[in-house]
Amino acid sequence: MTPLKQMLVAAFAALGLVGCTGVGTPGGSGVVVLDIGHCVESPGAREPGNPSLEECRFWYKYSYDVKREIERAGYRCTVCNRGNGTGLDAELASYSRRAGVVHLRRPGKGGERYPSRYHPDRVGSGVVSADYAIYRHAAAAVFLHHNSSGGRTSGASPSIIICNRHNGRPLASAIASSINADILNHGMPNGGRPCSVQVRYVDADRSASWMNACDDSGIPAAVVEAAFLNNTGHASFLRDDANARRYARAIGRGIVNYLRHPAPRHIRQNENQADEGSFGYAAESRRLTVPGAKVLVR
Repeated sequence: MTPLKQMLVAAFAALGLVGCTGVGTPGGSGVVVLDIGHCVESPGAREPGNPSLEECRFWYKYSYDVKREIERAGYRCTVCNRGNGTGLDAELASYSRRAGVVHLRRPGKGGERYPSRYHPDRVGSGVVSADYAIYRHAAAAVFLHHNSSGGRTSGASPSIIICNRHNGRPLASAIASSINADILNHGMPNGGRPCSVQVRYVDADRSASWMNACDDSGIPAAVVEAAFLNNTGHASFLRDDANARRYARAIGRGIVNYLRHPAPRHIRQNENQADEGSFGYAAESRRLTVPGAKVLVR
């Protein structure tokens, strides 16, 4: 094992990532990594006026259903969260144990940005979850989110699956297709508007750092933002436990459909060549000093 690999293994061991072994070829282990996109320290979107329907709490509960769908098809799956795992109430702790959530202990503060350990010119908040997917040599990484656009609304919302540029579109398309076939406008109203796929990779764009870090290692990655919690039709659908499980299982089936027909992998060849996702490409980033970030854009 090279000194760099030894350093990375030691770093993740310090985070308490039990059961992770070695560093090898990305995609080699076949495990699917599901990330609960928000943590108790930063709980994410909520239904207006109803704090019980909250992004973080929802995915602690229903990530198990996504995971189970994947495992029933014969694939391995793990669930992670960037939080500390220490502020969970009894209900969340129960959900966490059931899903086997690995807490990465890097919740971040107010959008704090830091570099990927593997690709340090990829800088953003929450990038530790992408690093965990790389560490586990994931076959796919899926970040489970909801969205919200402010006050209550109804009708069509811009439901999307975000993906990385080189490896993610087939995965994202499979998830979107499953949601469109079973959920959107089939119980969860969306004014006839389907879920679409959006590629994201430009420095400082939300979630771009996760997408780029996974992309560099040849890992297909997708962020699920199909449901809007301020959309009254979406929220009403997801408040029902049976519907919520149906939604989670549809995501799982989409992932399985991708795994049955995986696409060729693209791996970054030159870590010293800047692109649109490198730290400093965006003017917003050039104003920041981020310890450990690799600056390729001058």
